[in-house]
Amino acid sequence: MCFIGGDGASAGGILWRMLRQVIHRGLRASFYWLGLFVSRHPVFFLTVPAVLTIIFGSTVLSRFTPETDLEVLVAPTHSLAKIERSLANSLFPIDQSKHKLYSDLHTPGRYGRIILLAKSGGNILELADQVLRVHKQVLDLRVNYKGFNYTFAHLCVLRHRDKRCLLDDIVTIFEDIGQAVLSNSTFHKVPLSYPNTTLKDGRVSFIGHQLGGVSFSANSRDQQVKFARAVQITYYLRNHGPVVQDAIAERWENEFCALVSRLSTAEAPNAPDQLHIQSLTSFSLWRDFHQTGVLAKGEVLVSLVLVLLAATISSSMRDCLRGKPFLGLLGVLTICIANVTAAGIFFISDGKFNSTLLGIPFFAMGECLV
Repeated sequence: MCFIGGDGASAGGILWRMLRQVIHRGLRASFYWLGLFVSRHPVFFLTVPAVLTIIFGSTVLSRFTPETDLEVLVAPTHSLAKIERSLANSLFPIDQSKHKLYSDLHTPGRYGRIILLAKSGGNILELADQVLRVHKQVLDLRVNYKGFNYTFAHLCVLRHRDKRCLLDDIVTIFEDIGQAVLSNSTFHKVPLSYPNTTLKDGRVSFIGHQLGGVSFSANSRDQQVKFARAVQITYYLRNHGPVVQDAIAERWENEFCALVSRLSTAEAPNAPDQLHIQSLTSFSLWRDFHQTGVLAKGEVLVSLVLVLLAATISSSMRDCLRGKPFLGLLGVLTICIANVTAAGIFFISDGKFNSTLLGIPFFAMGECLV
């Protein structure tokens, strides 16, 4: 083959046009034979996809499991953050060094955390009796599992020195304040410095993450606390045991949240009338993350209606004989059936649902409509 003029640009354009014609003819022939094959076997292509959709759709209902590992949802498996977290957990296990680690914003393992805030800008140190009352109700919280009642004492992380439940040192300080009040004294008789304070047994404890809204006494060299607005107490649960223990700990966290919800209402018995209470557990972030799927129901339905409307309008014409709006609706229905089938295959392959998957069907619909 020879090219007139010998121009490389025109030769390249001719080759590109020829390549497109070859691809176009190949696709046209392939779809022609595919359509011919489908038209000769209508029963097969009507029944088999429907049966597969029913089978995989029932799989979605029976094997639907949400992803519970928050790190899997927000970080890839090979991320440096996971490697560093694994290294920290191996070098500083929670049951051996929790009384020395103070900077945990997201505590690994199972735990329940409450923040008690004095109402009307009050001093939390003057409400030691109410703080200890809430603390006692948490310790007395019972969880029933297979006929046995479990309390925090059965599930807590144990200290190595005396095998007792590991509690924040701020609880000991409030107990000392409560005893001082019972002996007709004031909380000022209990020495309390910030962020490091000395306990009765001589240990120096860091309470910077357990006491909030702190102000100091005037002319105090060792930063004696005069006023504090809030206190934070964390209850650590063992999470390195068997699966049964983790299930019990999960129930305890649910009961813990229910207890805090009851105490937050003024009408509840034994509810502190001068405290605001907030709670946090190990599954709070996971619950909030998956709550987005529930909140997105309205948006998903509206989007589906808009997709149906766009498919109908794009398939309609002024000429009623040439317009095919029902074909557009059937196209959207076909995409929905394909998504249900794909979801069934995904769950059969041990996949787990998370709310970020909600947008995939609409990407598929948009691609097909375009």
